[in-house]
Amino acid sequence: MEDSFHFKLRGIIYEVIPEEDNTYTVFRMGDEYLQILKNKNNKWMRIDYKTDLPVVEENDEVEDIGSIIDKYMLS
Repeated sequence: MEDSFHFKLRGIIYEVIPEEDNTYTVFRMGDEYLQILKNKNNKWMRIDYKTDLPVVEENDEVEDIGSIIDKYMLS
């Protein structure tokens, strides 16, 4: 498993902690913010905390965070 990493997006500091199965826990300004995953179609999705299931929706922030994760993992 990879180590956590930090980045800044739109003036906000995020920390990403890689989990299992293409899942990532995201902290925003030090507080746990959301979990996201990359599905088999390479689409980034938010995970609902109540149901623990992926949420199918357009979410620019999740897509932007996912793009940064992709770039980090390739470096």
